Amino acid sequence: MAVGVFKIGLCDQLMTSKDSLKIPKSKKSITLEKEIETKVRKIQARLIEKTDQSWSISMVLNMLVTGGLSHTKKMSKLDWQKVRSMVEQKAVSFDDSMITDFVKKIGE
Repeated sequence: MAVGVFKIGLCDQLMTSKDSLKIPKSKKSITLEKEIETKVRKIQARLIEKTDQSWSISMVLNMLVTGGLSHTKKMSKLDWQKVRSMVEQKAVSFDDSMITDFVKKIGE
């Protein structure tokens, strides 16, 4: 499986109603499996299309990572072992229904 490397900001700005609360950003170079990068870019494109707003790749990645971290207690040890195995064996693949579901939930 091909691997892509690109730089992302690990934290985007968080805006409050009246005040602007800035969260420090950190630039890191990370390596993503090509399959993951492709799916994240599809999510980004569909969010832009559905909401008619700008969605940075770092914002989409931050949302996915935050969602995953906030739901770790809902995943069993076996679930995490499956995820780890997929990543280690470079057997990461997703169907388009996952993208559609994510965009539907976020873009509304």
